[in-house]
Amino acid sequence: MNANEQFHQLQLQIWDITWNRYLAEELLSPRWWGLLIFLLAIYALWLMLLDKSRALEIVLLGSFVAVQAVMVDIAGFSRGLWQHNIRLLPVVPGVFPLDFTVVPILLMLAHQYGHTWSRYLAWSALASLLFSFGISPAFQYFDIKAYYNWHFAYFVILMMAVALTSRLTIELIVRTVQTHARTRSFASRFSPLPQPAAKPLPDDDNRPDPRE
Repeated sequence: MNANEQFHQLQLQIWDITWNRYLAEELLSPRWWGLLIFLLAIYALWLMLLDKSRALEIVLLGSFVAVQAVMVDIAGFSRGLWQHNIRLLPVVPGVFPLDFTVVPILLMLAHQYGHTWSRYLAWSALASLLFSFGISPAFQYFDIKAYYNWHFAYFVILMMAVALTSRLTIELIVRTVQTHARTRSFASRFSPLPQPAAKPLPDDDNRPDPRE
């Protein structure tokens, strides 16, 4: 058996353990229900606070945040730095609660209320501290997620890096769209293409009588 086949067999064993544990210990347990209620409350609060006029821009930033958060989570899980003990869905790693919900919503709110860079950095720092020393320790306390050889202060650095790259990307996209819109508006008003001259129609009085 070569290395690829061994790896595949290990994946099947991990899935078998994951599925059996999910059915026996995780699904519909008190901690599973608590996690679900927590996430629904987070979404409800975010929808109440969301600036609907900027929803597209804000959600786009949240999408960039989610992609980076998933990459960080998978990297840490692969290195054995943490483990998801309670998952809403039987997937490994269980990225949904934090990477697709908590982290993006915190930074989307920071982007919404941080109209200037200084305010955005301040809100992002507050969100990073809340996640690093509030939410993450709570997940560990309730045994929803376990950490190994990991200091929560590292999350502050990672979240600030994600916040910076996401905001820079969004501003670049917004400026590109605005520039393109202005260029198209200018081109439509001052088109360099010559317009064909319209030939005047003869007056009815000067038209020849077809009976003549």
